[in-house]
Amino acid sequence: MCHKYLAPLANHRGIALITAIFAIVILALFGLLIARYTVTTQTSSAEDYLWAQSLYSAESVMRLNILGDDGGGGIAAPVTPLVGGITTEFPAGGPAFAFTAPGTSVTIQVRGFHGTGVSRTVEAHYIL
Repeated sequence: MCHKYLAPLANHRGIALITAIFAIVILALFGLLIARYTVTTQTSSAEDYLWAQSLYSAESVMRLNILGDDGGGGIAAPVTPLVGGITTEFPAGGPAFAFTAPGTSVTIQVRGFHGTGVSRTVEAHYIL
């Protein structure tokens, strides 16, 4: 008599295994999505940090050269120091500024870049 009541359950023996495999697959997909999102966010944050550092380095070098050319700071020639791992340069092959007379409009461009391809260019226009 006991076997008569258990007969309807005999057809459902594999449902637990199928349910467990389905749950594992769903959880694995969520894990992959979270890992992908984390890596993408980390890469984006690192690039944002390098962009900001490149910008600040280019601004610093630009201001340093303007200060030196205006007669302050004791700088005799244009400089492009390595600032915090960011290389700086004058994109046109040299400083694009030379003061000839008071009231002359001057443009200076400085590019700060990192070896990973991240770069920022700063351009300033001012009158001596």
